[in-house]
Amino acid sequence: MNSTYQTTNLTPTSTAKANQLMKKATQLLFMVAVIGQLLFVAHIVSFYGSSFFTGDYEHWNKVLYNGLIEGDIIGNIALMLHLFLAAVITFAGPLQFIPKVRSKYPVFHRWNGRIYILTAILISLAGLYMVFVRGVIGGQIMAMGNTLNASLIIIFAILAWKTAVARNFTAHKRWAIRAFLVVSGVWFFRIGFGIWIAVNGGAAPGSSEDLGGPFDIFLAFAHSILPLAILELYFYAKQKDSPTIKYAMATFLFVLSGILGVGVLMAAMIFWMPS
Repeated sequence: MNSTYQTTNLTPTSTAKANQLMKKATQLLFMVAVIGQLLFVAHIVSFYGSSFFTGDYEHWNKVLYNGLIEGDIIGNIALMLHLFLAAVITFAGPLQFIPKVRSKYPVFHRWNGRIYILTAILISLAGLYMVFVRGVIGGQIMAMGNTLNASLIIIFAILAWKTAVARNFTAHKRWAIRAFLVVSGVWFFRIGFGIWIAVNGGAAPGSSEDLGGPFDIFLAFAHSILPLAILELYFYAKQKDSPTIKYAMATFLFVLSGILGVGVLMAAMIFWMPS
């Protein structure tokens, strides 16, 4: 009897501790991601924003494939819209997942969410226009990867909105997180390069200038699919009662936070700070 009593009492305690560790690991991962995304926003505002207000649009073409093209009014508007909304959505997105913001400012949470969803759809449509009309570096494979990312953004954004309207907040939160991850695809693409360069000691094997190498092809799809796969593993671990699974996921998230931190540092040094 005493042995049975101790066993039944230990399980809830162990599960609670495992849940708490998972929560801390998730918070750390989120914090690293937010810092990285704020650096990305700072780059967009400082590089593209300053050039916009000074009228030095040619500066954009030094870093963009098919940047501003003389006479292409619609394409140039789509590009500007894409860049401007990228800064807005990258800044607004993390605010939706801060518990204190949701609880203390529910009206802000709702309106920021509506703006986020609308912006996500607009930025995706602008991106699709540039893919199919202007083309992208990397050719058809990269175009397929970008199309997949944009399509997932639109689908997840709509589902996040529909579940919110239906007041199914459990499903809404999951779809909102999925939308947030695919919206961050451009950011993940750069972080992926940062991690790969760090792993290979400053080199990027499998990558080419025209983004047609095997690593480029992998990243064209992985920047959307891999974060979603990790999220599903997290959902699986969270709903399980097994402390072992939860501890394993927490450990994985702590390691992932370190890897993501390295990727953010490398991406900042290679892509953002020089500009």
